[in-house]
Amino acid sequence: MLMKKNIEDIIMPIKTSDLTFKNPFIVASGPASRDVSQLVQAEKSGWGGVSIKLTIDPEPYISQNPRYRWLNDSDIHIFTLEKRLNLEQGLRLIESGREQTKDLILFANITYAGDKGLDGWAELAKKFENAGAHAIEINFCCPNMSFNLDAIGEGKEGRPSTGASLGSNVEVVKMITQAIKESVSIPVFTKLTPESGNIGEVAKGAVDAGSDGICSTGNRLGVPPIDIYNPEKIIYRLQENTSLGCISGPWLKPLALRDVLQIRTAIGPDHTIIGTGGVRNFTDAVEMGMVGADLIGVCTAVMLMGFDILPRIMRDLRRYLQETGRNSFADIRDVALLYFKTATELTMIPGCAKVIDENCTGCGICARIAHCHAIKIIDQKAVVRRDECLGCSTCVDICPRGAMEMYIRET
Repeated sequence: MLMKKNIEDIIMPIKTSDLTFKNPFIVASGPASRDVSQLVQAEKSGWGGVSIKLTIDPEPYISQNPRYRWLNDSDIHIFTLEKRLNLEQGLRLIESGREQTKDLILFANITYAGDKGLDGWAELAKKFENAGAHAIEINFCCPNMSFNLDAIGEGKEGRPSTGASLGSNVEVVKMITQAIKESVSIPVFTKLTPESGNIGEVAKGAVDAGSDGICSTGNRLGVPPIDIYNPEKIIYRLQENTSLGCISGPWLKPLALRDVLQIRTAIGPDHTIIGTGGVRNFTDAVEMGMVGADLIGVCTAVMLMGFDILPRIMRDLRRYLQETGRNSFADIRDVALLYFKTATELTMIPGCAKVIDENCTGCGICARIAHCHAIKIIDQKAVVRRDECLGCSTCVDICPRGAMEMYIRET
């Protein structure tokens, strides 16, 4: 591929699902999209779209100001409670957002938790369309309400199922998606949970029911770190007791990439995917695109570093596209899918480890590998017994001196 002469020639606008985004980056629904000042700042910083904070109607039984923790050593962001928008707040946010922004695409992220069933979902979506939302994002992903209670075994009687609890059921997702799609004329996106274990199947059901696109989510529900000497102490400040936490951040990118890959494989090439989870730089975004994402959702990185992370990401992405001779972000979509095979289709190349003698100090780190008996330290140098080498390459990765390499063995 030839490098384009001018970086300005790179095309950033993305048209998908009858929506035109000035670039593929969206502030994902969350704490950074709950008031109009944030929407205004997002547009000033150049974001293509924003999915507003989740609106639950009627007002949810769990809705309190959150206690966040950023665990820097493990790249984990974790929290328990979260404050959701009620219907009036959500509608006003869309209305004021449309009034105070110009080119920003606004998604209404919604959940119905009342007793009207499918009619309640359809009516809620219609209200947001009338308020000015460019698109509806059905929330089948929130893990911090009924799914949190389900996960620790609390009875379901007397409380509605929401978010990830609903998103694990293909038939429920299909019925709600169809009801909303039939009630509005704007695009409908279905935001799915990875907790179901069958995200591709659920995504296929959603598009079969009429969804214009699928939004993945990175969040997983997990146990926060435990003080093993004082287990009664919790990691959260200004909070008593602990609970399963909603975990996000860079650590989960490999899982988020898998979600997008499985969704794209299941739904085919004709529907939009918003890839979300662990994105904080242009390489993360490119990886998302290469496994099937059309648009990129970012939440945790915006929370921690602000809306102005986007100009740097855009600059680096333009440079990458120029260097690789691509005209637009759309040109990278799906390009890595060709190289993914099932475990039964993999071709293993015979080979083994080899010591680079001039680099080896005989430290013995490679000889301590428990699953391999091929390496010994002789005369203060590592020696590989080729007939016992598994070809796993662990020694290459753990050698502090770069004294190990793999080579292809003649058969």
